[in-house]
Amino acid sequence: MDRTRTASLVAATAALGAATALSIAGGAGAQGTIVGCKPANNIEAIIDDSGSMSGRDRNELRRTGLEIFIKAGSNEKKTLGAVEFGSDAATVFSPRVIGGGRSGMIAALRSNIDANNGGTDYDSGFIKAFQDNRTADARIFLTDGANNGDFNNTHRGGPRTYVVGLGIGAPGTNPDANRLQQIANETGGFYLPGVDAGTLQPTFNAITAAVSCLKAPRAFSSRLFTKAGQTSGATQRIPGSTKRADLVLNWAQPTNAFAFSAVQALGRKNKVLADLKGKGRRNKLRIKKSSGETFRAITVKKPKGTRKLRFRLKATRVTIPEKTLTQVTQRR
Repeated sequence: MDRTRTASLVAATAALGAATALSIAGGAGAQGTIVGCKPANNIEAIIDDSGSMSGRDRNELRRTGLEIFIKAGSNEKKTLGAVEFGSDAATVFSPRVIGGGRSGMIAALRSNIDANNGGTDYDSGFIKAFQDNRTADARIFLTDGANNGDFNNTHRGGPRTYVVGLGIGAPGTNPDANRLQQIANETGGFYLPGVDAGTLQPTFNAITAAVSCLKAPRAFSSRLFTKAGQTSGATQRIPGSTKRADLVLNWAQPTNAFAFSAVQALGRKNKVLADLKGKGRRNKLRIKKSSGETFRAITVKKPKGTRKLRFRLKATRVTIPEKTLTQVTQRR
């Protein structure tokens, strides 16, 4: 990944944070949550599967993005359903708890999302989403933006909607972008424009934070990795109110591979309180892990007295020089 792509990843994460703060009433609270925001525990995904997606989404970012959301450890107790739409709409999988239905959800996405549903009628997607999941308290709407049917604003009255624009620019650049921004504004969600392979994971990590009313993740860019064995690290301050921290390591090239080689909880004067191995006088960190083709994620339970988290990354395979992005989300 070159410097331009890395800069775009960091900029995208900053923009997502700004969108979250602006779109959810109340502003940021001291404990890392959004004041006045009610966490969403029942989410419905609405996926554009029209014929145009065969060209606009050849890499199947729609499916991959939702897989990132499904695999996020902090989402495992949430309910998720999904519909696909084009000229008409159909159920991809019915609403169910993610932790118990993860493998079935991913299998359904891989078998049903294939860009074979004709034109693009937003209304069909929103109507089917309501029919399938009337109690949803958030939606994720993924599209390339070009609505072909009559647009009758069937999103209105629905839950807050996080709109992912694949290859669609910011509001003001074209009518499609303006319409997507309108959907986000009128439901209390936000619009994420210009999402591509490089910004897909930061986008869905930020959506994961937003549905739980958490502030947008803090982003750390690594060094440029050029060969296996190289390392890079960073440190994040942890306030007393934080109970857990989600660390998600992202990269863009699927032929590369990276991992967390070290994570340490630091106390006063940077004393190491706990780490991944727990050797010597240190305690062993309590963590949960998840992973995908281009990300590694861990959730760390904060030991008593922790003031900082220090982490180090290691390149285990590098075929194309690349910088990584690590996002840290703090949870109460």
